Amino acid sequence: MNTSRPLVSIIVPIYGTQDYIAQCARSLMAQTWPHIQYIFVDDGSPDRAVEVLEGVLADYPERNVLIHRQSNVGLPKARAAGLALAEGEYIMHLDSDDWIEPDAVEKLVNKALETGADLVYHDFWKEYSYRSKLDVEREYSARTRLTYMKRLYRDKAYGYLWNKFARRRLYEDMFIPSYNMHEDVVMATQMLYKAGSLVHLNVPLVHYRRNNPSASTRVAKKKRRGQMARNYLDFYEFYRDRLPGSPVEPVLSDLILRAAWVAYTLDRDLFRERPYLLEMARHLPFIPFHRIPLVSQCVLKVATNVFLR
Repeated sequence: MNTSRPLVSIIVPIYGTQDYIAQCARSLMAQTWPHIQYIFVDDGSPDRAVEVLEGVLADYPERNVLIHRQSNVGLPKARAAGLALAEGEYIMHLDSDDWIEPDAVEKLVNKALETGADLVYHDFWKEYSYRSKLDVEREYSARTRLTYMKRLYRDKAYGYLWNKFARRRLYEDMFIPSYNMHEDVVMATQMLYKAGSLVHLNVPLVHYRRNNPSASTRVAKKKRRGQMARNYLDFYEFYRDRLPGSPVEPVLSDLILRAAWVAYTLDRDLFRERPYLLEMARHLPFIPFHRIPLVSQCVLKVATNVFLR
């Protein structure tokens, strides 16, 4: 493969975004980097999103485009379907209600080649229909991949897959979560663990739409947090029998703390579903500067001791 002109595969799952997919697709077709494989995964979208997409693609017959159709299985599995079809040396993701800058891929490729990094992550804009001013979200510039991994679980860095430009090999033998909440954090953790090096491109490249009422993030808090916790616990269970040297090992205390706090405050069914969670939460070390304050960690310690009597 000619590594000076690498192929990039961009994976775009589609579900319920007929009002936004045209802008997304046109921003992709306008990319200045010529070596791109576009993979659109129709995850059983109930609206006209794919029809709208096909109308846009008719204007770009020269582009290397694949539309994969399947019944609805959710965002993580839709991304996995796209990964199975990817041929590029590098992988990108984009949500079908977002869009990117015309030179985004070119800048990411150049940064990867210039630094030799296995993973390049970048800044982004938050887009609100009711605001005229753009909000630029600056990523945390990590000194090490392990530091970045821990910050993902403390909400001090962004776990989004669409701001991670990575070599395809980082996705090999990956645990794919089942639920749509924080699934990208679980996948990003595994990528970061495998990466030999990472670099922050301090430039916003993606326009992240925050005003789509049909987006998967607009669900009830209990359900949303419950899905997050179950993804974290499934991730732990996948690697439990080979924990030392696994992607879970550096973040184990963080993901157990997050899951146990959800179980205590919102979803007690988790303690019944995963009997080990109470005992593990009871023996967690205190973690300063966490999303869950130390006083709340103390409350959780007391509660787990009461529950275990």
